[in-house]
Amino acid sequence: MIKSKIIQIIIGLCLYTFCQLSFAQSIEVKASVDKNPVMVDESFILSVVANGDIDTNAFDSSFLMKDFVVGRTSVSSQTKMINFKTTKNTTWSTVLIPRKQGRFTIPSFDLNGNKTESFDVVVIPESTSKTTNGRDLFITTEVDLDKAYLQQQIQYTVKLHLGRDLQRGTLSSPTLENADIRQVGKDKEYNEIVENRRYRIIERAFAIIPQKSGTFTINGPLFEGELIDNSQQNFGFFNRSKIVNRVGPEQTIEIQPIPNGYSENWLPSEYVQINDEWQNAKNEFIAGEPVTRTITLTAIGVVEEQLPEIASNYPSSVKTYPDKAETATLEKDNTLIAQRKESIALIPNEVGELLLPEVKVPWFNIVTEKTEYAILPAKTIQVKPAILQPASNTVTTPEVAGPQKASPTQSALVVDTPAHIHTSYWQWLCLGLAILWGVTVFAWWYHSKILSRDSISSSPSQSAPRTNESEQSSWRALEKALDKNDALATQQYLEKWLRNITKDRSASLSLCVAKLNDPVLEHLVNELLASRYSQNRTNWSANDLHKVLRKLRKDQKGMKQAQSNTDLTPLYPNT
Repeated sequence: MIKSKIIQIIIGLCLYTFCQLSFAQSIEVKASVDKNPVMVDESFILSVVANGDIDTNAFDSSFLMKDFVVGRTSVSSQTKMINFKTTKNTTWSTVLIPRKQGRFTIPSFDLNGNKTESFDVVVIPESTSKTTNGRDLFITTEVDLDKAYLQQQIQYTVKLHLGRDLQRGTLSSPTLENADIRQVGKDKEYNEIVENRRYRIIERAFAIIPQKSGTFTINGPLFEGELIDNSQQNFGFFNRSKIVNRVGPEQTIEIQPIPNGYSENWLPSEYVQINDEWQNAKNEFIAGEPVTRTITLTAIGVVEEQLPEIASNYPSSVKTYPDKAETATLEKDNTLIAQRKESIALIPNEVGELLLPEVKVPWFNIVTEKTEYAILPAKTIQVKPAILQPASNTVTTPEVAGPQKASPTQSALVVDTPAHIHTSYWQWLCLGLAILWGVTVFAWWYHSKILSRDSISSSPSQSAPRTNESEQSSWRALEKALDKNDALATQQYLEKWLRNITKDRSASLSLCVAKLNDPVLEHLVNELLASRYSQNRTNWSANDLHKVLRKLRKDQKGMKQAQSNTDLTPLYPNT
């Protein structure tokens, strides 16, 4: 009994498997097109139908791209049930556009083991099927050069001819492997008569920069849209539209490689220029003060990535703080214009004549096919000494009263003016001022005589308080700037304080640092200057510089104290 049941189960499974295999083998797939022959650049629809249950991802149209422009693929499924018998149909519809005339084979498609039959599609030229009224829509393409150098700009122009009103549409870019393609300018729109029919023309320009040498084909752009169909009856306020797909004709170009033996930077262009601008238009340079120089390199027919770095050398007597380069690609008359700007802050440290060497940028002239150079000539500039700023803490000396000497002269000028009713009053006033001036001069002379008598027994260290007071006030101002982390104020007061330390009132900040011969101090001062004059400014911290300056001041005080101790007489001289 058990054996018979097992046999029945096995027989049932076999029958079920056989039925499934029979059903799988009964699936039929067919491929067809909606028109044959078709016209060049005219779209047609390839339909593949399967009358069974097949995965919708089984269809693959990628191998058709060799001979056609493959558009979108839509999938639809339909299920029917008649007398309890269920049937399912799946349809794949793909838009194809031939790129050239000829006979092309639509190969067999394999859908989960079910294959379609292959067949041929005939593509005829546009002129053999054109009606007397002309076509409703077509595309033309052209290039300004069919032979160019590597990385040289090629102007590519697309014209979309519309014989009917356009309801909607999109136009893609041309395609070329190993090339930089970008649209330039704005679309132009105008009307034109072509073969006795008026067309509305939309013109679009592209710049193509090939990145590989050889012979290549530029595939034309694809247009997908809808035209208003006036040939059919409209219903109410709704216009009937017709879906159209067109592709532009191909263009063949030859790209030449870099000439043999060319060792310079490769920059193919028809015009390259270099110039510079200075922050100070009067070309006045002062030791220790920064001046910004901006060098601009401009080239036509290239993009900003092709421009090289501008190599510029400066003497060792000039400190340089370069900024990050600025690059941009502009457009003018459908031509690319690339620019590179490099700004650098220069701080001359020595007074006198300074020679800046020439700047040279090589480029390849595509017109003459020769190497040329964009040159900034060498420049000689005069560096003036720093202008001294009078310190606010200077002790008033008798010489300050010097301007009072002009009072008699001024009074004389008043006396010489024409007489008026108060002439006698001004005369007495001037006389009184003259007497006071004489008394002041006498008192100053007498005081100076006493001081000179006392200075015979005084030591040289007695003049130190004036210097110390000036150094102390400069240091207090410098410390306030350091505490606030103010880079500008720190640079100003640091220069004043270092001039006091080095006893050189005309030295610049860099020269003062060089005289002290402290590598750590020089490094920290360079960081301070870089934070001010470099465009890529970082968060400057005054802590390290403050510590070094405190140690320097302590060492300077120790040296002065030791020197003063050696000048004192012993408290208990040896007898």
